[in-house]
Amino acid sequence: MKKLLLISVSALLLTACTEQQEYEATVLEQISNDPDIKSYHLDPATVADCIVDLSSKKMPGLAPFEPIRKTAYKGYTKMIAIKTPEKPEEVLAELRLSFGSAQALADAHRNYSKSYLECVSTVTNLELDDEEGDITEELVQN
Repeated sequence: MKKLLLISVSALLLTACTEQQEYEATVLEQISNDPDIKSYHLDPATVADCIVDLSSKKMPGLAPFEPIRKTAYKGYTKMIAIKTPEKPEEVLAELRLSFGSAQALADAHRNYSKSYLECVSTVTNLELDDEEGDITEELVQN
C-alpha cells in the first residue's frame, strides 16, 4: 500500500514538474528574444528564473502538483507563447476558457507583466551594484 502511495505521489510530482518546466522554457525563450534584456546585457536565464518564481507565487493553488496549479502553468505558457496569432478571437476565447474567465485571464496577464517588470528592475539593479562594487574594488587597489 505504501509503495502504491509513493508511486502515485511521484507521478503527480513528475507531471507537475513537466508543466512548470514548460512554463520556464517558454519564459526563457521569450526573455532571450526581448530587446530590453539584450540592451541591458542581462542574463536571460536569471531574469526568466525570477519571473517564474515571482509569478508562480500568485498563481492559484499552493503546491505545484495540485491540478489547479498545473492548469495555471499550462495557461500561462499558452498566454505568453502567443505573440501575433492568425485568429486572435479564437485564441482569446481559448485562453479565457483555459483560465476560466476573462477576469482570470486579465489577472494572469497582470501577474506576468508585473513579475516581468519587477524582475527586470531587480536584475538590472543587481548588475549595477556588481559593477559599482567592481569599480570600488579597483579604486581601492590602485
